[in-house]
Amino acid sequence: MIPNILVLLLVFLSTLFALLFIHRERETFAKRATRHVIARQAVHTVPTPRVGGIAIAVGILSGALLSGNDLFGTLLWTTLPIFVIGLLEDLGPDTPPSLRLGVAALSAILAILVLNMHITRVDLPGVDILMSVTLVGMAFTIFASTGMTHAINLIDGLNGLSSAVVIAIMITFGLVAHHYGHADLVVMNAVVCVAFIGFMCVNFPNGRVFLGDAGAYSIGHLIAWNAIVLLNREPDISAWGILLILLWPVVDTLFAMVRRLVTGLSVSQPDKLHYHHVLMRLVLLMTHESIGKKEANPIGSFLSWPLMAVPCFLGYSMIDDTRGALIAIVAFTLAYVITYHLLIHNALKLRKSVRNS
Repeated sequence: MIPNILVLLLVFLSTLFALLFIHRERETFAKRATRHVIARQAVHTVPTPRVGGIAIAVGILSGALLSGNDLFGTLLWTTLPIFVIGLLEDLGPDTPPSLRLGVAALSAILAILVLNMHITRVDLPGVDILMSVTLVGMAFTIFASTGMTHAINLIDGLNGLSSAVVIAIMITFGLVAHHYGHADLVVMNAVVCVAFIGFMCVNFPNGRVFLGDAGAYSIGHLIAWNAIVLLNREPDISAWGILLILLWPVVDTLFAMVRRLVTGLSVSQPDKLHYHHVLMRLVLLMTHESIGKKEANPIGSFLSWPLMAVPCFLGYSMIDDTRGALIAIVAFTLAYVITYHLLIHNALKLRKSVRNS
C-alpha cells in the first residue's frame, strides 16, 4: 500500500499544474490579497496570491484518490469546513477569529464522529483517569485539533517556513507509521510531503505564491489527526513523544499568547514578534539593511529550519520514551525562550548601533 513512484510523481505534477493556473491568474488573485500587505504581521510589500492551499488540496486529493486510501479520503472530508472558511479569508473580506476557531472545532467534531476516535490519554498519572471520561476526552481532542490548525497558520510568516515545518513533521510521522506497520498513514504522509515539496518550488525563496489560511488550517487539521490516529492505534507510543514532534508550532503559538498577555495585548492580536520575525529582522540589521525584506525573508526562514527539525528528530527517537520526551520538551522550550530573548537583545543592540552610525 506504500505509494509507488508514479503516484508520488503525479501528486507532484498535479500540485505544479495547479500552481501554474494560479500563476496565470496571478493578477486576479493578487488583487484579492492587497489587504494582507498592510496587515500588522505582514513582512512582504507586494500583493501576492494567498491561494497556495488550492494547489496543495489538488495534489493531496489526487494522491488520496490514486492510492485508494480509505482513512486518507475520510479524513479529507472532515477537512472541508476549515478549508472553505480559510479560502474565504484568503479571497474575501476578513473573517472573525472566533468564526475560524468555531469552524476548526467543527472539523474536529466531524473527525471524531467519522473516525470514531478521540484522545483518551496524555500519559500523566491521574490525568489519564479524567481523560478516560468520554466527554472530557472529546473536549480535549477538539481543543488540541483546533489549536494545531491555528498553530500552523501562525508560523506561516516567511517564505518556505510553514512548508518546511509540515515536511519535517510529516516525514517524522511517516517514519513512525512505517516503524509500527501502518501503511495507510505512510501513504498519507508521503503524499502530503510531496505536495508541499511541489509548493516549495514556487514559495521558496521568492514567495510567488503563499500558502494562505486555507492551506495552513487544512494541513494543521491533518497533522493533528495524524497524531491522534497514531495515539489510538499504538499504546506503546508516548503522547509526549508525539508532542515533541509537534513542538515548534506548539511552543511558538503558546509563547506568542503569553507574550501578548504580558504586554497587555489581546491573545488574538497579530504581531511581528514571532521567532522567525526576529530572525529576519536580525538578518536585516546584521547586513546594515543593505538587503531588503525580500532577500532577508527566505534567509530568516532558512535559519529557522534546523531549529524546527531538531524536536522532530528527537521525537522520533523518543516516540516510546515518555520520560526522555518530557526532558527534551522542557530543554527545548527553555532553549527557545532563552535564544529568543538573546535574539531580541542583539537586535536592539544592532538597531541602536545602526542609528548612532
